[in-house]
Amino acid sequence: MGDWLSQLWDALTAVSLPLLVLGLTLQTAQTVFVALAWRNILRAAYPKGGVEYRPILAYYAGGNGLNAILPASAGTVAMLGLFRANIPGATVAGLVGATFVENIFFAVMATIVYLWLFFGFAGSFEVKFGWFSDHWGLALVILVAGSALITLVVRILWRRFKRTWENAKEGGAILSSKRKFLTQVVGVEAVSYAARMGVNATFMAAYNVPVSVTNVFLIVAAASISSTVAIAPGAVGTQTALANVVLKDVAPQATITAYTVGQSLITTAWNAVFGLTLLAHQIGWHDTRKLIHVRKKEGETDAAGDETPAEAPAE
Repeated sequence: MGDWLSQLWDALTAVSLPLLVLGLTLQTAQTVFVALAWRNILRAAYPKGGVEYRPILAYYAGGNGLNAILPASAGTVAMLGLFRANIPGATVAGLVGATFVENIFFAVMATIVYLWLFFGFAGSFEVKFGWFSDHWGLALVILVAGSALITLVVRILWRRFKRTWENAKEGGAILSSKRKFLTQVVGVEAVSYAARMGVNATFMAAYNVPVSVTNVFLIVAAASISSTVAIAPGAVGTQTALANVVLKDVAPQATITAYTVGQSLITTAWNAVFGLTLLAHQIGWHDTRKLIHVRKKEGETDAAGDETPAEAPAE
């Protein structure tokens, strides 16, 4: 903890106060607007549930705060649990459906950024497609077999989980109104996405990394990929490695490392302070602290469960 606080202090003092305030303001705006999208989705799903913005903001920001200090997306699980416990009529399947709706815009944006990254900047990751042209027959067989396997798996899963999907559709009620979905979800999340890019641009400027639309999107892609494969909170190591790859011709490695580590430390600490403060105000500090301990113990149990003794019989 002492080392972490020392690194955080070094990161804070390396940024000018105006840029620090701007970056944290944009980070807060991102959280506020995503929470608003959640409120709109849940209000449409459970119109008699009395869904209000302030508790939804507290639960969402609190989930972010827990994710900042706990591994394996424990905060997201806690957030959904709080939704389930405090929204009358909410079901697990319905909240899964709501989560799907909440992620549509971000999934589309991630896909666009990934395709742009890998096809527009394939050289950065040494992506080579020559094998497919040299072995087009085998590639065609692999493509057909893979498509058939995916189709079979989807059909099996669809039959098995059809009833669950029927229940989950309640969480996607807002999709029945295209206008509401576009204005209350897509529009709101687009503002949060713009704030997210603003956070990146602000801290890039603070650490003297050249700011451009291309460089900002490269960092967005690196951050998105690193969060997908993250195990430890913050995913600092993975994000730093990817940022050094995608920005290798933009700035010196030391500058890129200082930027990614600094931004990750500052925003992670802010998410924890801001989110846990709101959550404690909503449910009380005692319950918030208990939630942290419970999730931490569950994470430790899961980690221990992955280690199977050699002499244990296979099931």
